[in-house]
Amino acid sequence: MRVVRFAESCAPEKIDAIPVDFRADPDGSWEFESLAERVGFDIRWGQMSVGALTAPYAGLPEGAAVVTLRTGSVCSVAFVDCTAQDDMRACA
Repeated sequence: MRVVRFAESCAPEKIDAIPVDFRADPDGSWEFESLAERVGFDIRWGQMSVGALTAPYAGLPEGAAVVTLRTGSVCSVAFVDCTAQDDMRACA
């Protein structure tokens, strides 16, 4: 699993530009809590959403997980390529 941080703080219009379906499950057999832990989001501090890319984006394949955490007016976004081999150097 490869984790890529997109932005620590991003505006809603940047999220709107990401081809994501927040009703879809990402490829792989990953659970909500394991994705939150892997990207370093603490769900006690905000609202987390998980979706799947509907098209390749930022070097990641269609089906990769898109994980967002909203805390007040701040939104953090991370991508998880659930099909990639685990490489700790690529993890944020």
